Amino acid sequence: MNLKNVLIKITVIVTVVFTIVSCDDDFNSVGSEVIGDVNFQDNEYNAVPVAYSKRFERVQTSGLPNYLLGVYNDPIYGQSTYNVLSQVLPARVNPTFGDNAVLDSVVLRLPYFSELIETVTDDDGEVTNTFEVDSIYGSGTVNLSLYRSEYFLRDFDLEEGSEQRQVYYSNDIRENFGPTVEGRLLFEINDFRPDENEVSLLTEDDDTDEDTDPQVSTTIPALRQVLISDAAAIEATELNPSNARVGNQELIDYFTTVFLDMEGSIELSNVNNFNNYFRGVYFKAELNSLDGSLVFFDIADANITLHYSFDKVDTLDEDEDDDTTDLVKDTGELALNFSNNIVNGINTDFNTTIEDELADQDEINGEENLYLKGGEGSYAIIDLFSGTVTNENGELENELDFLRRQDWLINEASIKFYINQDEVASGDAEPERVYIFNLDTGTVLIDYQADPTSNQAEPIISVTEHLGVITRDSDENGEFYKIRLTRHIIDVLNEGDDNVKLGLSVSQNVNITANAEGFTPTNTEDEIIPFSSIISHEGTILYGNGTNVPEEKRLKLDIFYTESISN
Repeated sequence: MNLKNVLIKITVIVTVVFTIVSCDDDFNSVGSEVIGDVNFQDNEYNAVPVAYSKRFERVQTSGLPNYLLGVYNDPIYGQSTYNVLSQVLPARVNPTFGDNAVLDSVVLRLPYFSELIETVTDDDGEVTNTFEVDSIYGSGTVNLSLYRSEYFLRDFDLEEGSEQRQVYYSNDIRENFGPTVEGRLLFEINDFRPDENEVSLLTEDDDTDEDTDPQVSTTIPALRQVLISDAAAIEATELNPSNARVGNQELIDYFTTVFLDMEGSIELSNVNNFNNYFRGVYFKAELNSLDGSLVFFDIADANITLHYSFDKVDTLDEDEDDDTTDLVKDTGELALNFSNNIVNGINTDFNTTIEDELADQDEINGEENLYLKGGEGSYAIIDLFSGTVTNENGELENELDFLRRQDWLINEASIKFYINQDEVASGDAEPERVYIFNLDTGTVLIDYQADPTSNQAEPIISVTEHLGVITRDSDENGEFYKIRLTRHIIDVLNEGDDNVKLGLSVSQNVNITANAEGFTPTNTEDEIIPFSSIISHEGTILYGNGTNVPEEKRLKLDIFYTESISN
């Protein structure tokens, strides 16, 4: 190792220590110092990437970490409708329902993502829980319908071989599955708006005293709909006369025929037979207000539960009549859990002006605007060091070759993606995070892996050194996103790593690094898009590198470096 490299490394260590002590996140000194006969100078180099956008015709929506349901009106890109088609798996196969089983109710439950923030107990001992519900968008209402689906969602791709998992896409429900997804209507919910309050459940008190109030239990906030038999409606009304119930006997009879009457059948005997018999359910959302409503629900905890009663021999004398041979009523339940193949259908009425822009992108010189939209949307491509520069000899040279032979010590490399505030409706509709990735492989950059701020519990403040949270002005309008990619640039310029193109997308959760497939009009092969973009409903418009972009907001890569100059 020569003296020059040793001295340079010593200087860098001193610089890093000083930076940590000063707690200054941004590199902001440009100057020089002399050690022995070697002069060290700090400088800044600005590279202008070529950047443009691509629109997806369809994206993979099976195997998502979360699913959206409802209608969202994006102020930039237009209205998107999210539907869900899902298989259901019984909590137990080949179920037995007991003697003289009668279906009393069917409960649909879709819990929201929520956090308990306060519990208060009043003087009467009544407990009230207050929840903060996450991932609810829009203040309007939608109509929701739940159908039994007759479309079979297969596990494997027959064209690719029996070991290749079948992939489903955002356009499959509307373009490929046909009307079979809308079989028997099971639930209908008009004017649905997510409720952030806990759900109260009334249960019959075990006390024989008729003056005793019915017991009340609570669960976390959820969409909860109940179908009850006529007999159960009468009983529930007697239990709580202030809330008269109406039975849904026709649907109760339907569920009885489909499930209880099939006890012991081959259709319920195993999972494969069940999936072919009861092929799934389809949630359909329809706009019925100006704003609409969109919600993430916790699919892992969602289900349809059949509650039934049956006769059993009272061997334990539960009714305390000293008779252990008589029949008494008991209850049971069978949960149908949303599982295995689940598909989010997305239908976006895309802004035609933006759609035309995305159809005619300049991939050689770049564009003035970069269009980022989650779901079945669009993303940006960033091509670094693809042009030429004038070198020290006055000759044109490939920019990458020029930079690689400079032997700089790079202190920081970052890009500020400025938001085009003339085109964006600022405020809550702006995405808090964007996400940069290797376009060839879909993997995160090395700066992501080295970021000490990773926080699995709170994605909104995770990986913020690398993927900066949106910076807002005094009016809370988004100004820019700062992406630090220092180690990536060091590896490209000093270590000889491939100078791959980078992708930039919106992100609902930067902790989700898995990737999905997408198809754009100019590419018949699947392309990579992060799952975190697909589950994001928001969009934004960023300034690119076009010549008409204001100079101070034009896209550029800022490289702060130290170089040595011998005296």
